[in-house]
Amino acid sequence: MTTSGIRWITAIVLLVSAAGSGVIEAGEYKFASSSFVASKEFDDAVVGARIQSDGAIVIAVNVGEGGEKNFQISKAGGAIVRLNADGTKVISAKTVAAGIKDMAIDDADNIYVAAGAGGALKLSPKGDRIVRTSKIGDCSRIDAAVDGCVAAIADKQIHVFDSKGEKIGQAKGSHYTCDVAIDSKSRTVVFTGFRNARAFDGKKTYPVQICYIRGLSYDGTRKWTNYEWSTDRKSDRFLNKPTNNMADSRGDRCTIGKDGKLYVTFQVAGGNHIFRYSPTNIMEKVKLAGGDKYHQFYNSRAEHKCFFARYQPNTGKFLAGQQFCGRLSSGRANYVATKTGEITADESGRVYIVGRAASGLPLTMKPDGQEYTGGGFILVMSPDLKTRLLVTRTSAGKGAPHAADVRTINGKTRAVFGGGGMVEGMFIKNAIQPKPADNAQGKKDPKDAFFAVIEKQ
Repeated sequence: MTTSGIRWITAIVLLVSAAGSGVIEAGEYKFASSSFVASKEFDDAVVGARIQSDGAIVIAVNVGEGGEKNFQISKAGGAIVRLNADGTKVISAKTVAAGIKDMAIDDADNIYVAAGAGGALKLSPKGDRIVRTSKIGDCSRIDAAVDGCVAAIADKQIHVFDSKGEKIGQAKGSHYTCDVAIDSKSRTVVFTGFRNARAFDGKKTYPVQICYIRGLSYDGTRKWTNYEWSTDRKSDRFLNKPTNNMADSRGDRCTIGKDGKLYVTFQVAGGNHIFRYSPTNIMEKVKLAGGDKYHQFYNSRAEHKCFFARYQPNTGKFLAGQQFCGRLSSGRANYVATKTGEITADESGRVYIVGRAASGLPLTMKPDGQEYTGGGFILVMSPDLKTRLLVTRTSAGKGAPHAADVRTINGKTRAVFGGGGMVEGMFIKNAIQPKPADNAQGKKDPKDAFFAVIEKQ
């Protein structure tokens, strides 16, 4: 099967109840479109993807000279491109900053952009007008609540704005501050990351990375803290109090799903990780969703693997968690990470995760017919986190998706995801730009942007 002539492909997964009582749901996914957004001699990347209330898809893309042609972008830089619901037609496009690092939308379809040194921007729903600019420093991540309140990370500071753009709160980040989310219902701002530390493991003191999640009030006051364990051996919060918990852990991404719950995805470097325990009590074990060998971390070493979980945004209460890794033919666990990816959930609580993996993914769909089982991927999990509804890769190279969103409109659920990097082997369908860009030497640019749209029938 050729990448340019790929046909519709359907992945049908039957969900079986934990008790084995039979089929309780049938899920069907297919690709509506997949396209490059590529220019010559520039490391193009899609860094944001959202779906508006009318189904229009919005992508934030950093694109160089020559990337304007197919997508009607006015000039090189950080552009906001709006597409129709299946991603096959450009509705509008505008370059709004020298570069974009992240993007969000609110329930009124206003668009918010983390524009790096350009600060935090608010755009009109059509993306054709900058409504507001907040000069807060180097803005790296941004999120908007349904009511238009905004939280952003800039220079390791968390900034909170009301729907009119007035700053109502600020707080310091902590060491590596990787992402932020905001929940208007409980008026909570959440951020996640990790710190480098050293801890005694029972024999020696070794380096270890310890993740955290923090919940703040809108004024910046701390409401709750998850994980962030102590390295003081005398503390009740000592990391290794119950047993050796020295597997590195990093908080990668957090979001408020369409179901109103908080979702966080992490990296861990071993099976002896802190997520086996309550986020507030290191002596209390929690029950994970579990599953087959791809959802267990036995026979693993220090390669980074994925852990993701659902929490209550107002209290940080742990609700459900799951592990995910690849498996080599030898049976060894293999690398799966969301360092530059994203996590989200639809209205029913199905979880969508994008990231990058080495070989060994349990693919349910091979869109280009190739047997390679690594690369950029999207994973869809059932609401109870026990069943894989979809696992498919986006390219055979080192490229990876950075952004994802999902929305159900008139009974149809669509998800969009996009990224960039070395995306050779990218599968293409109904593309606005079906081919990667060529550089001046006639060689294919190894770092092009891409996006894809999938539908659940």
